Amino acid sequence: MHCQAKYFTEVDMSEKDFFYSILYDYYGNLLRYNQANIIEMYYNLDYSLSEIAEEMNISRQGVHDALKRAEKNLTAYEEKIKLHDKYIKFSQAAENIIELSSKINDEKYKDIIEKIKLEAAKIINEG
Repeated sequence: MHCQAKYFTEVDMSEKDFFYSILYDYYGNLLRYNQANIIEMYYNLDYSLSEIAEEMNISRQGVHDALKRAEKNLTAYEEKIKLHDKYIKFSQAAENIIELSSKINDEKYKDIIEKIKLEAAKIINEG
């Protein structure tokens, strides 16, 4: 679980929630059905542990344990596959492309610069 410490040192809970929601988008299909449901309800639908327990007919402690296992699995997948990390790097590169192309003031390149900006924006928006 050293990945959690890496990602969540001095980070508030809403950022942690958002991060796990993102990881779920990337790796949710790799989780067990039960874990995926719990992550979906807790992070994306904002259910409490008690509400999930009632919905799934298991104990609150069972939900808590399954949630922690699912979080551990999601961070392990990210450590190995690094889809989110790659997306961040590609997005930063695309933002740099947009910024650099904006500095070209030659009118004869205006159309191609706009196309470059649109293509870079696609990279940013596809994550």
